[in-house]
Amino acid sequence: MTIFDSAVVDYGWYRVAFSLLNVSKKEKDEFITHLKKHKYLFWVGELGGNWDIMVNFVCKDVYFFNKLFEELIAKFGKYIREYELLIYINLRDLERNYILGKKEKKSFIHGMNYDPKVKLDDLDRDIVKELTKDALITNLDLGSKLKVSRNTIKNRIKLMIKNKLLLGFRLFIDPRVLGYSSHMLFLEINRLNLEEEKKLFNYIKAIPNVTFLVKHIGRWRVGMEIETKDEREFQDIFTDIRGRFSDIITGFESFPIFQDHLIDYFPEGVLE
Repeated sequence: MTIFDSAVVDYGWYRVAFSLLNVSKKEKDEFITHLKKHKYLFWVGELGGNWDIMVNFVCKDVYFFNKLFEELIAKFGKYIREYELLIYINLRDLERNYILGKKEKKSFIHGMNYDPKVKLDDLDRDIVKELTKDALITNLDLGSKLKVSRNTIKNRIKLMIKNKLLLGFRLFIDPRVLGYSSHMLFLEINRLNLEEEKKLFNYIKAIPNVTFLVKHIGRWRVGMEIETKDEREFQDIFTDIRGRFSDIITGFESFPIFQDHLIDYFPEGVLE
């Protein structure tokens, strides 16, 4: 899987959690099918617990996000009991060290810093589209497909990496295939100054089972995904985090992720 930070070209990320209202399986599937086809969504997850579905939008600004969100509510509002909105500040994509067993944990940091000097032309967009489809495609094959030289592709990708638009490549694994389950853990924080944030984030990202770590604006200031063999292991990790940082954690919510229905860091709408 190719990992991009679309915020570099001024596309921010917005997260919405939905709790559904007495919907049938057919109605829920209809909602999910619509979300999977949405041109501005890069993740659609099916959850358990208090929340049923969570999605991540990629949008040019908060006004466009609001437009898309209101369109969604107008069409499916009758299915929705409650929702929670969050704005991404930064994100760390983390290696699965519980599988790899490395001493140092590699991370892809989405700084989400807009760089007005970075512009995408048609060739850049085509390269992004193809890398999104196939992260393993060679420069030669990609150049042949787009009718440009291998060196042109190589130089464009090199520039994307330099500009922190392209962060790297990560093997996508469904943890359920390996006998692991995935949970989201969201934390409410009463204060998060730079010193406390550094301590908290450094501790959490070093946990082998944590695969994503996010800072939000919204009710839940910190979010993470944790993959464990069973509920007991998840509970032990959560209890440890809550105990170590009890002076700043004022609330929390956790829920299992049953299925990732969509993952696409550069959805179709952004590349049009």
